[in-house]
Amino acid sequence: MKQTHGKIGWSNQYKVNIPTLDAQHKQLFNTYTDLNQALKEGLRPSVIKDTLDRLHLYVSRHFTMEEKYMRESGYPGLDQQMEAHTYFSTVFNEILGEFNSEGLTPGIVKKIQNELGQWLTDHVSELDMEFGRFYSTIKKG
Repeated sequence: MKQTHGKIGWSNQYKVNIPTLDAQHKQLFNTYTDLNQALKEGLRPSVIKDTLDRLHLYVSRHFTMEEKYMRESGYPGLDQQMEAHTYFSTVFNEILGEFNSEGLTPGIVKKIQNELGQWLTDHVSELDMEFGRFYSTIKKG
């Protein structure tokens, strides 16, 4: 896994051409960017906690919506997506738990900047793009 060091952001390369999901992906990238900016600026742990909570809530809502689109369209990759979503949720919950019990440590900063950021970019640019291509073919038909 390459290291992102928080230098990711939304761009049109991540568009899956499903307006609702694209808007949610953009919000996820923006919230992740806010989190990294807070880490970079050394903002109070309470600000970082609020941003982590916002990201957690938004991710949960997004996964539910994305899986709904996949289920309704008969997407054959739904199980793989659900596994990826479960993995992310597990890693995110571990980071959140560690943050809540130990505070902001260098290890947590590294996990946020590398693991979460890399997962987000990889997931959207690979698995979500596959779904976007599938969805566009069934909508044309």
